[in-house]
Amino acid sequence: MSLPETVHAPVNGMATALMARLSTAFSAVTGQGAKGTDKTAAQDGRSRTRPRVIAMKPLDAPSNRFPRLLADAMTPIPGHSVVPFEWSELGKGAYDVVVFHWPTEFFRPGSRRKTLDLLRRALIDKLRHGTTFVWLVHNLQPHDGGSLASPLTTHLFLRLLGGVIFLSEQSQKQLYAMHPITRRIKSLVTAHGVYPDVEHAPKPYSQKTAAGRILFFGVIRAYKNPVGLVRAARDVRAAPFSLHIAGRLWEDESLRDEIVATAAEDARITLDLRADHIPEDELERLIDDHDAVVLPYDKVLNSGVAFHALCRNKPILAPAAGSLPELRDAVGPDWVHLFEGPLNTGHLETFAGALAEMTSPAPDMSRFAWARIGRDTAAFLTSL
Repeated sequence: MSLPETVHAPVNGMATALMARLSTAFSAVTGQGAKGTDKTAAQDGRSRTRPRVIAMKPLDAPSNRFPRLLADAMTPIPGHSVVPFEWSELGKGAYDVVVFHWPTEFFRPGSRRKTLDLLRRALIDKLRHGTTFVWLVHNLQPHDGGSLASPLTTHLFLRLLGGVIFLSEQSQKQLYAMHPITRRIKSLVTAHGVYPDVEHAPKPYSQKTAAGRILFFGVIRAYKNPVGLVRAARDVRAAPFSLHIAGRLWEDESLRDEIVATAAEDARITLDLRADHIPEDELERLIDDHDAVVLPYDKVLNSGVAFHALCRNKPILAPAAGSLPELRDAVGPDWVHLFEGPLNTGHLETFAGALAEMTSPAPDMSRFAWARIGRDTAAFLTSL
């Protein structure tokens, strides 16, 4: 394999030697796992004698129930078991399939040397034990991790993959455009599943009780544009109108200061900026106490926040980007209101006005049932 010019970044001593060995090994397996057609004898033998072991990284994630909900949806389907992935087991043949939800280590490694060693161990599993590695694409690029992107480890990670799972058609299109090498990897396009009730079922939406109460919730990061949201909300003249921002502030005290300063003394804007995630039962009550949810993001591919809001019968205002136009087509424009360009005051005022005209009590989320998603995902993973 000759690495593309973009990944020929300087590395030192041991990392350089490891990179060379990895390059040779990846070249030897080019086209095997990537096409999903060739299985090693070790893999075939293991699948005949016991259920396939599918490891998820992570299986349980703070403030994100998706991995656990997916695993639970796959559990009733025979032929496999789902376990949490452990780095200490890498290279030992412990797993038949490894599913990475957020492979930050390979895109923005804290240490490229350590990440190259992880890739070496993963390749041992692939070659010696027939392990298949899969990326479930929540985001095209991580929102955190090391300070610098690593085209080298990203490229080697993509060469390692034997499968890719997408949560939307748009996710697939964008990944193929960004990384054409992924076009040759066996893939599944499925969907984000619904969020089950924690304490009680949601109340139907009612325009009679709507009071312009807009909520922004979740992990609060700069790319989600909370400052722009507050700035736009300050100029809203529609009444009634209020904005509540609640969630964990992601390691950025300067962002907190900017949000607070922008909100100033506007009594309609309330802030709950926390150091920890909002517990699921409290979050459910918080969503229920508002009329609608806003996603003022500058960029987005898939959004659990959007699904969480819709599952509680709350209309959303979100950017016309990523998978959100697909979501609007699925549940209807009354429930998914999209804006073009940066969020502004006009978008909020139009949205607030539309809330008073809503007649539907709940969106149809049946196509996002976990039973189907679990069946499709299990069938795909066991086919690799």
